[in-house]
Amino acid sequence: MSDQSGQRERPHQWLMPNRRSLLRAVGAGALAAAAPTALKAPEAAAAAPTAKGPRSTRPASAAWTDLPLVGGEEFPIGLWWPPPPFQTTLERYQEIKDAGFTFTHSNNYLWADHHIQRRALEMAHQVGLQLVIDDSTIRWLRNDFEIRTDGEDFTLTPEQAATKIRQVVDLYRPLSYWRLEDGHLLQDGGSGAGSVGLSRAGADWTDYTFAFDTAPRQTGGGGTYAQAGWAFRAQDPANTYVWLLANAGYSPEGAPGYLAKALFVNGSPVWVRAVPLDIAVTPDTWYHVETTVNGNTITTSINGDIVDTTTDETYRAGKVGFREAGPESARFDNVVVTAADGTQLLADDFSGTLAAWDPPNAGGYPSFVGLDVYDEPSPDKFETLARIVEIMREEHPEFLPYINLFPSTDRNYVRQFVDVVQPALISFDRYPLLADGSDDPHYFLNWAIVREEGLRANLPTWIFIQTLAYANHREPTEAELLWQINVSLAYGCKGIQYFTYWTPDPARGEAFESALITVDGRRTARYDFAKKINTGWLAPVGRELKPLVSESVVHANEDPLPEGAIEFTPNDYVRQVSGGAVILGQFRSTDTEETSRWLLVVNRAHSKQVTARLTMNRENVTKVYRFDPAHRRYEPLHNSAVVDVKLPPGAAALYRLRTS
Repeated sequence: MSDQSGQRERPHQWLMPNRRSLLRAVGAGALAAAAPTALKAPEAAAAAPTAKGPRSTRPASAAWTDLPLVGGEEFPIGLWWPPPPFQTTLERYQEIKDAGFTFTHSNNYLWADHHIQRRALEMAHQVGLQLVIDDSTIRWLRNDFEIRTDGEDFTLTPEQAATKIRQVVDLYRPLSYWRLEDGHLLQDGGSGAGSVGLSRAGADWTDYTFAFDTAPRQTGGGGTYAQAGWAFRAQDPANTYVWLLANAGYSPEGAPGYLAKALFVNGSPVWVRAVPLDIAVTPDTWYHVETTVNGNTITTSINGDIVDTTTDETYRAGKVGFREAGPESARFDNVVVTAADGTQLLADDFSGTLAAWDPPNAGGYPSFVGLDVYDEPSPDKFETLARIVEIMREEHPEFLPYINLFPSTDRNYVRQFVDVVQPALISFDRYPLLADGSDDPHYFLNWAIVREEGLRANLPTWIFIQTLAYANHREPTEAELLWQINVSLAYGCKGIQYFTYWTPDPARGEAFESALITVDGRRTARYDFAKKINTGWLAPVGRELKPLVSESVVHANEDPLPEGAIEFTPNDYVRQVSGGAVILGQFRSTDTEETSRWLLVVNRAHSKQVTARLTMNRENVTKVYRFDPAHRRYEPLHNSAVVDVKLPPGAAALYRLRTS
């Protein structure tokens, strides 16, 4: 890890009818693409989002558990030392994604320039990676100032610090036309061609009813024009059906309201049709809408009355969502998606977060997920870090304030950090593979302390793993990479980070040898090792373990025990462990009605195969299942009384124990 001045620190220390109405309905850009004659959009329809429109994508009430990386089902697999500025290309970021990484820190000289950071964010977004930003202003704030109210030299008040942090976040944060307001979803504007936000789930939904309440709002620019749009059977925001409840004139005689219908393919309307309604559509009036898709038939009802039946074959499955264009806005609530067989596929009353949705982007960078606040702080920095974390929690609760600790066997150091800073997680680095062929004797003690403090504070724990040789440390084998990961998982780890991905340049000292990618950009064998481990093992197994709570971690058949390790003793699930040395990580669900236990059995050795036998306590364990990471499912074992485990060097096996 690099220190806060950019120098190397000790690694192991801390979106036909009347043309104007149609333009409003489907957006200026889309109409221009569909019409034979180019049209100039009315100024109101083409206006950019106003200041009140784009907002942050997550409400201020979001908890730490809703944070990106920390929350969600995907196990975070990150890297330190990404490609340098001249190698910040789409190809290089695709290479990272292909190796199974989910996020990266933006150091390796990227931090020195906001333009480079934003380029990295754009590259990451295109390939589906997330970035924790190491920003130069944050470095200045945390290194050169303390945050206090006394106004002394080299201090900032909390208000001054909040202003600087807000300026930094505004450089990167994704903006959205969606926000939660008064218990409803408000879509306040959209692009000129329209912006669609979709459910995250539903790509495979076929026949279903999409029900919701909506209140179109009066559109800016005067008049009574109001419109609310929804999408269904969406492949993506550009390929979908869009229906709109509106009061704009779609026929010469006029009507009090209209259902406008459009089929979008590649972002352009293939057809647009309007259905006059008997009911008036007025601003800020709530309407209950149900659209049912059954085969090629689309049936829509408003306030319980069927108003339209359409037949179309284009899309037979897809997601649901909402859509507005230009200055249009509408409120939505009480979403329920029900399958043809009655199964509820989605329900959201928008009283919580937008975790079930992908809101339409209104600028910024969706790949931005947080700030690197500090790497390896000493205790004298904890008060300032606490102020920064507090500001982030109050002003930007949708983003992660990331801090990484020194390696330390001082329990007070970790506890003081947790109690004073009140972080979102506990991350630390400790690189155990030493140049003389031995392992760091304090590795397990450090993990035990971090695990205990994480459980005490109900915080996830993350670690960095060693990928390269440098001063007094050896180059890891594939088994040693896997071993570091599996030991960490057994100790309850909820996030794995690689140090390093790109090889640090020689000018930094400490005799760095090649990491996953060499200094000149060539892949090493460890890139292939990491890709195999991340995609074939860590991602599926980590997804299983992420929501679970570490209940115990013990070492069996190991004498002497390493410092900090706890010896296996019989418990309610495992009576005996014979054979070679293994580490047993036991986990439980947070659901109190779920009585099963999960057991990760790890080869204690990274240089040899191990065979062990686990004798189950049959009074409590009725069936044992072994997790198959290739198919992401649990397979029942024929014998649940005795489990024989054969593990290659550094490997592990995950079991689910069904209890009586």
